[in-house]
Formats: sequence, C-alpha cells, structure tokens
Amino acid sequence: MSNFSFLPSSFRAITDSACKADGHILGDPRAACFHARFALESIVHWLYRHDAKLQLPYDQSLGALLHDPGVHGRTREGWA
Repeated sequence: MSNFSFLPSSFRAITDSACKADGHILGDPRAACFHARFALESIVHWLYRHDAKLQLPYDQSLGALLHDPGVHGRTREGWA
C-alpha cells in the first residue's frame, strides 16, 4: 500500500513518481529526493496548464514557479 494510492488514475505519472520516491526513502534517499522533486515539478506544471488565470513566468525554474505572485492568490493558503 502506497501513501499515494488516494490519487486518481488521471494523475498516473505523478502517482508513479511519488510512489518511487516513497519506495526509495530508506534504501536510497538521493533517488527518493530526485523522484519527489520530479513529482512536485509535475504537479506545479499541471497547475499552470490547467488554471487559465496562471501565466508561466519567463523563468520557469521550480523556485520561480512556486514563488510567482499569481500562484499565491490561486492556492487556498499560498505557499509557505
């Protein structure tokens, strides 16, 4: 049983990356970090693709996407 089995099948790519991160956490933490970041990047890019009010900034690095002012207003509590 995975910690990410609650995700719907339409998010299969994200689920697969998150499950890989989960599976590597004890045996290979570096691989777990890689897969966790890949899952996070996939989620953030999905958010930008599916929310018409979000415009991709010039700098499309993960940090820039997470800290873009448009994202803070679109999420329930914004990012910390």
